[in-house]
Amino acid sequence: MRKTFIAIIAAVVAALAISCAEDKGNYDYHAINEVTISGIKTGETMTKVSFIDHLVIDPQISSSMGKNSENDYEYTWKMMPAGVDFDKIEDIDATIISRERKIDQLVTWEPGDYSVFFIVKDKDNGLCTTASFKLRVKSTTSEGWMVLCDNNGRSRMDIIFNVDADNDLIAHDIWQSSDFNPGRPKKIIFNYTIYETAALLVTDKSTYNLDVTDLHAGEDNELKWRFGIPPEGLRVQASAMSQFSINNLWVLVNEKNEVYVLDRSVNNSVFEFPVNKVDGTKDFKAAPFVGVSYNNVYSGGYGCAPAVLYDMTNRQFLVIRNNSHYPSPIAFSGATMFTAQTGRDIVWMESAKDGRIYSLLRDPADNRLYFYCFELRANYTPGSYWWEEGTYEEYNVQHYYGEVLGDGLATATMYAINHQFPYIFYVSNNTIYQFDMGHPEEQAKEVLSFPGETIKCIKFCPMVAWESYEDWERQRGYQLVVGTTKDGADKADCGVVRMYEVPNLMAPLVKLKEYQGLGDIVDIAYKERKK
Repeated sequence: MRKTFIAIIAAVVAALAISCAEDKGNYDYHAINEVTISGIKTGETMTKVSFIDHLVIDPQISSSMGKNSENDYEYTWKMMPAGVDFDKIEDIDATIISRERKIDQLVTWEPGDYSVFFIVKDKDNGLCTTASFKLRVKSTTSEGWMVLCDNNGRSRMDIIFNVDADNDLIAHDIWQSSDFNPGRPKKIIFNYTIYETAALLVTDKSTYNLDVTDLHAGEDNELKWRFGIPPEGLRVQASAMSQFSINNLWVLVNEKNEVYVLDRSVNNSVFEFPVNKVDGTKDFKAAPFVGVSYNNVYSGGYGCAPAVLYDMTNRQFLVIRNNSHYPSPIAFSGATMFTAQTGRDIVWMESAKDGRIYSLLRDPADNRLYFYCFELRANYTPGSYWWEEGTYEEYNVQHYYGEVLGDGLATATMYAINHQFPYIFYVSNNTIYQFDMGHPEEQAKEVLSFPGETIKCIKFCPMVAWESYEDWERQRGYQLVVGTTKDGADKADCGVVRMYEVPNLMAPLVKLKEYQGLGDIVDIAYKERKK
């Protein structure tokens, strides 16, 4: 029986083979025209400046069947925001930007990241071939160095825009056509988190949260509208947004030394009443500084305290803890070099990119200047079971403490802390000095002076960790930015901005760029792009 079954199968297979052989040639076979697109760098990101650059691409079409005439194909260029869900786009045709093979078009799209598709359709068979690339659109107001200037008592904004590592654009007085007068400029502050962006213009009249797109100031974007009871004449002295804490706080200090806190994790939250009470009981005046963590490597999974303040009344460091309404004296873990109660007057505080917070305090007894450095951290303990939420324990650590030594310290007026190396820069008698906290026994050295010019501003501007910056872009956060004005020159174009590389081992500073013809400089901050 088994032999008979096998014989039947063999006969069927043989019959099928013979049938296929006899059927060979009974069908028409047609070669498919294979189209190849060249001239588009697939996978790369092209960067263009809106209303300045043109998108120019001349793709070449090659065919396996020699169909190389433009009339043989239909062409479509489509562009849409990067990461978009195609299924949720109601009108796909609205994304079409051209139907020509070669595109030459002024970039007018809003700043952002886009995906661009070039589609070639064979008219004979309807088959499509696609090539794609990424397009990053920037504008002179979407990101760049905001140079705040004084234009005869009015606020003026110049923008230095880095097109790439070597090429730059300067937009002069972007508010010159505006009828609104925000007042005499005092400072510019930029805060950026994944939740919210704030570019704060502070004048003698008020504080304005500049428009995220065109940076205009107006009554519509006065910061007072973010308060439960809008204050008149709000002039912010310090502002920071917590980066890696459980509570996403926005902390302000105004010119009355009052502290306001807004919880950004709560929808439609507002600044309410000042929280100037240590542990909710003891009144204090806050110094015009707010410290936050810019690095979560040691934060215990976003568990560090949201912000640091300095209590001028009781001369001590305070911390706003997670789930706490009022600030408390900071507690330190591990080896300690100083206590929260310093007994000294603060002159500077800066949050560095490496997560550390640096402060400079002057002793009222002998006028000596001291540096303090610590870091906000937290230890995370997981729950007993996988479904239980873990807990965070505050774990703040100290890094540096000592006296600043050098010339001109008694008359120092401006300060900046390098975000890569433990270097302090200060200005005294129109000269910039550099001090190494890693070798506190050595005197500060003179590094920069500008004969015929007056130093108006020195800054380091950290870049946030989550943006996909190129190496040259991120390096800007470690460069010393110096703003000066030429003595006796016309106020309309007396400003100069210079960028310096800060090498290790206290090596001489290296000037990388210099920009002339800016206004009467008051302050400088970098506005980062917002996705």
